Amino acid sequence: MIDPGRKTVYWVIATLSLAMLPQLVRMPPLVAAIAVLPLAWRVTAERKEWPALPALLRHAMTAVGLLSLFFSYGDLSGRRAAVSLLAVMLSLKMMECYRVRDARLVVCFSLFLCATQFLFAQGIVMPFYGVTSVIVALVTLTRLHRNEAWSHEGEPPAIKSSLFSELGFSLRLLALAVPAGLAFFLLFPRLSSPLWGIPETTLDSKTGLSDSMSPGSIQQLFMDDSPAFRVEFEGPAPRPDERYWRGPVFWQFDGKTWRQSFYSRNIVATSRPDAGQSASRYSVQMEPNERNWLFALDYPVTVPRDTRLTLDYQLIRRDPVIQLMQYSMTSNPDFIDAPDLPETLRYQALKVPEKSSPRTRELVERWRRETPDDRAFIQRVLSHFNEQPFHYSLEAPLLGRHPVDEFLFETRMGFCEHYASTFAVMMRLADIPSRIVTGYQGGWYNPLGNYLLVRQSDAHAWTEVWLPASGWTRVDPTAAVSPLRIQQGSLGAMGAPRHFLDYSWLRQARNSVDIIQQRWNDWVIEYGAGSQARLFEPLGLGEMTPARLVVVLFIAMGIFSAILFPLVLRIKGPGYKDPVQQIWQKFLKRLQSMGFTALPSSGALELADAASLQIPSETDSIQRIADLYTRCRYSPDPPPLNDLKHAVGEFRPNKKAG
Repeated sequence: MIDPGRKTVYWVIATLSLAMLPQLVRMPPLVAAIAVLPLAWRVTAERKEWPALPALLRHAMTAVGLLSLFFSYGDLSGRRAAVSLLAVMLSLKMMECYRVRDARLVVCFSLFLCATQFLFAQGIVMPFYGVTSVIVALVTLTRLHRNEAWSHEGEPPAIKSSLFSELGFSLRLLALAVPAGLAFFLLFPRLSSPLWGIPETTLDSKTGLSDSMSPGSIQQLFMDDSPAFRVEFEGPAPRPDERYWRGPVFWQFDGKTWRQSFYSRNIVATSRPDAGQSASRYSVQMEPNERNWLFALDYPVTVPRDTRLTLDYQLIRRDPVIQLMQYSMTSNPDFIDAPDLPETLRYQALKVPEKSSPRTRELVERWRRETPDDRAFIQRVLSHFNEQPFHYSLEAPLLGRHPVDEFLFETRMGFCEHYASTFAVMMRLADIPSRIVTGYQGGWYNPLGNYLLVRQSDAHAWTEVWLPASGWTRVDPTAAVSPLRIQQGSLGAMGAPRHFLDYSWLRQARNSVDIIQQRWNDWVIEYGAGSQARLFEPLGLGEMTPARLVVVLFIAMGIFSAILFPLVLRIKGPGYKDPVQQIWQKFLKRLQSMGFTALPSSGALELADAASLQIPSETDSIQRIADLYTRCRYSPDPPPLNDLKHAVGEFRPNKKAG
C-alpha cells in the first residue's frame, strides 16, 4: 500500500498531472473532464480516507472513457487521439493505484506521456517543461523506493529532509545525464527526414488556414497569436502594403463556401517569373501546420524541393509540414500572371450558383449598365465599400441563406473574408473573372533579429481579378474599408483589445522576446544531418560520416563515464541517522581521545572489556554505557534513550590512559 502519511500518493498525482497538463489543453472538453475526474476523486479519497471503488464501477468508467474518445475523435489513429488515450488510461489507473508497484508504473508512464508532448511542440518552453516533469518524477520515485524498502518495518523512519533536499538530490541525478544527452544530441547520426512517418489521413487539425473559406473561418484566427512563420530578407523588407503571403487559392463557390479547384491543385504552372531587379530574396522559417502548402510573396521564382508550383502560383508540397521547415525563396512582384486566360479557367472564375444572391445580382446588373468599363466598375465597388457605413469588425453577425446579400445590404460588418467573398461574387456577376486568395498579410519586424514575424492573427483573404493585358491583378477590398489593416496589421486596425491582456506594449514585448524562440529554432530544432556533418569542420576534420560520428560518440561516452562514475558513487540522498548509533559514535570518539581505538569487528560488550583493561579507572562508566547501548539496540523492552544520552554526556575523564 502507498502510505498516506508520507503523502507519496499526492506526489504520484502531481507527476501525472504535470505530464498531462499540455495534453489537457488540446483535448475536447468531454475527454478533458473524464481525464481530470479520477485525479480529483483520488485526492478527495485520500483526504477523507475513502475506500477503493468497486471493480465494476472502475470498469464502467473505463468504458465511458473509451466511448468519449471515439465520440470526440472518431478513431484513435491520430497523434492527438492516441496521446489522449494514454492520458485517460493513466488517470483511470489512479483509481486502483494502492500498491507501490502500480504507483511506480504510473510515474514511469507519466514520463512517457511527457515525452509525447514533444510530438506537438518543440518550442523553447518545452525543455523547461520536460526537466520539471523529470525532476518531480525522480522525487516521487525516490519516495516510493523508500516506502518499499521500509515496508517490512511498517513505516519509514523520519529522515532529515525537506522539499529542497529532495529536489536537490533529483537535480543532481538529472545533471549527471546532461553530458550524455548532449553527446547523443550532437553526435548520434541523424537522418535527413524524421525517424517516423505519419500518414496524412491521421494528422490532427491544427490552427491555421484551411482548405476552404466561409464567413468567420479566418476571423477565428484573429485571436491566435502563435507564430505562423518567420522571414529574413537579404535586402530591405517590402513595404507593409506589399507583404501579401500567398497561400491557398479558391475558385469554386457554392453560395457560402469557397473551395479549391482540381485544376488549381494538380496542374503545374506553365511559366515561371524571372528574377528581375525588383525581385525579393528571403528565407522562410515555417512552423508546422500539418498542411501541404507553403507561403511566399507574389510571384515565386524559385520552388523548394519536393514542392510544385501550381497554375495559380501556389506552392504545394508533396508531404504535409509536420516539423519546423526552412526554405529559401525569390519572388518577382512584376510578373504578369496569365495574360491570356483559357476558357476552362474563365468558366470556373465566372461561375456563381444561379439562385444565390438575388439582390446583389440586381445591383450589379444596374451598375454594370452604368459602368461598362471593367476597371471603372472595380473602382465603383471599392468606393461603395469606402463611402457606405461598412465596418471592419470581429463582431460580425451570423449570415443566413444568402450571405452575400445579407452582408452587402444589411449587416455591413465583417472580417476580411466577408469583403473578399462579396467583392469576388460581384465581379463574377459583372462578367469579370475573379478568385479568392488566402494567406497572411503584414508581419511584425523584429529589429533584434532582423527578421519579420508573421503570426496566425495576420491571416488574411483578398481577391484577384483577371483583366486584359494585366492578367490576374490583386484587389484587396478590405483596404477600402480599413486602410489600417494593411498598413498596421489586423491588430492595429482594431481599436479595442481582444482580451484583458491584449495591450500594445505587451504585444511588442512578446514579439521582441520571440528572438529567443527564433534562435532556438536555428540552433536546436534545425540541427539536422547537414549541420551534424559540418560539426567538426572548424577542427579541420572535414565532413563527418555516420560511421565516424558513431566512433566519436563512443569515445565521448567513454570519457564521460570515466569522469562521472566517481561522482555517481558520491551522490547521497537525504539519509536517516539512528539516534542510538549517533550517541554511541560520540562515546567512541571520547574513548579515542583517551588513547583507546576500537576495532571495527568488536561488539559493544567486547569493546567495553578491552577499554576497561586500558582505562581501569573508568570501568564502571564504560560497562554501564555498553550495557545501556546493547539494551537500547537489541532489547524488546529498551530503556529510555535519555539514559544512554545522559551516561555518555557524563563520561568526561580528566586524564588519558597511559
